[in-house]
Amino acid sequence: MRVLKAIFKLLPIILTVAVIAYIWSGEHWALWAQTSKIPLPGYLPAYEFSAGTTGAGDIRIESTTNKYLAVSNDYENEVTPTNEMMPSIPTAVFIFTQMRSGSSFVGEIFSQHPGSFYLFEPLWAAQYYDNGTYNVPEWQLKLLQGIASCEFDELEGIMDYFLKAPTFAVVQRTPSLTKLCKSFSHSKRRPTNTSSSVCPIPRDAVASALNEACQKSQLNVAKIIRIWDINFFEQIVTNGSETGREVKILHLIRDPRAVTASQIKIFNKDEPTPFAEDFVDETKTENLCKQLVENVQTQDGVPDWLLGHYALIRYEDVAMAPAAMTEKLYYFIGTEGDEAVSNWLARNTNATKPDKNVYSRKRNSRDTVDAWRRNLSLSAVLKIQKICRDALEMFGYRTVQGQAELTNLSLSLVGDMEKNLVQIS
Repeated sequence: MRVLKAIFKLLPIILTVAVIAYIWSGEHWALWAQTSKIPLPGYLPAYEFSAGTTGAGDIRIESTTNKYLAVSNDYENEVTPTNEMMPSIPTAVFIFTQMRSGSSFVGEIFSQHPGSFYLFEPLWAAQYYDNGTYNVPEWQLKLLQGIASCEFDELEGIMDYFLKAPTFAVVQRTPSLTKLCKSFSHSKRRPTNTSSSVCPIPRDAVASALNEACQKSQLNVAKIIRIWDINFFEQIVTNGSETGREVKILHLIRDPRAVTASQIKIFNKDEPTPFAEDFVDETKTENLCKQLVENVQTQDGVPDWLLGHYALIRYEDVAMAPAAMTEKLYYFIGTEGDEAVSNWLARNTNATKPDKNVYSRKRNSRDTVDAWRRNLSLSAVLKIQKICRDALEMFGYRTVQGQAELTNLSLSLVGDMEKNLVQIS
């Protein structure tokens, strides 16, 4: 009896000590495990502790299992008690670029994410549907607003054409659309008013199907090569707060010499390379570089509506370091990456043989950076450099003066961009 009384008297003290020990172990187990090499319990994430601090005396924590965690209080992102980034709001991303600037490749970095809803050049449909009737700014704006807000109700005709036009084959290009169309073909519903085997969604159901698929996604992305002025996006970005989706403009650029070489190759497939200066269209090249310079945003000149919604990225940076730049791209848009994206990059950026298909996205991505140097003659290069001098200097592309420089691929022609550009680097 005396023993039992003694235990009852000590019980409150024992419980207090147990609670304190439990709390202490939850906060310090990870650090102890790092120094003692003891495996972490399953309920604790793996962290690495660096020697530096955040400036407020806090330990700097970096996750080894999730590279998109907030790593310190220096970031403005709201963080949870476990230091994880709060789930981001749904985001719409427009890859704003020009033809043959590597946008198909960059677009795939988003398209391969299982939580994305990706549209490959939707303005192509506006340009060609109904003999170009809808290829006007009013309908272009409606289409892009529909993508940003996941509202396609007034766009049934354009989007039905987009999905089913056999010459464009957009469904085969895009995992999210392939999945959407297959879900209809395998469903119990038997559509009666569709003539397309590419995507059996009937026209009267296209808008609702796209609305649902888009609204379920955390990320909807569109590749845009048919808009020349970034100010076109102002209303779309401004309306983002009303639709509940964050809108981001990813301004993708590429060396104008590479863009020009690729465009020439597209329209002159049977001509031998290197292409002479006669193949360089002076007016088209002037417009290309003028648009590059006029649309870029500087730290001290970005308008209020675009602040926080814009970033510049060079194709060359993505091609030379695809994994690292993909991480930065996803951080910019506020969405976690996925293993499917990493796997796609591994399969498609290290091809040992060049693909003869000019539209292929399977390549040795580093080799594509210098491919133009084999496809353009020195006279063609000098002509482009003269026209695009300002753009080349602004975006860090080094010029060549002779044949030896042009063909020496060990000499990199990709330098640093001007520091005041709003860029992902």
